[in-house]
Amino acid sequence: MINTFVFTSNSEEETKNFAKDFASKLDKKTVVVLTGELRFW
Repeated sequence: MINTFVFTSNSEEETKNFAKDFASKLDKKTVVVLTGELRFW
């Protein structure tokens, strides 16, 4: 089964906080694929 999740961050700190929380909820054998683009407004 494939799950899709979209996260849009407004700051580096927000991204780090999300990543820490998200990673803590994953099983050790979970595969995560990250795609996207960095935008500097």
